[in-house]
Amino acid sequence: MKLAHISCAFGRHSVDQSAIRRVHGGHVGKCRSCATPLEESSPFRWTKLHIRDAGLGGRFLG
Repeated sequence: MKLAHISCAFGRHSVDQSAIRRVHGGHVGKCRSCATPLEESSPFRWTKLHIRDAGLGGRFLG
């Protein structure tokens, strides 16, 4: 297991600078090691982006 994955488990994500996009006046990007979506909450401060799962979280398909 890479050391970067351990830091991501503790919430210390690092932003991939080449994947930052501007969306609705803010910046969004992905973590360099685990691809978690991140948004810039304040300048140079990144937080996890909460994404809804369309209500399929506890359901079984099939």
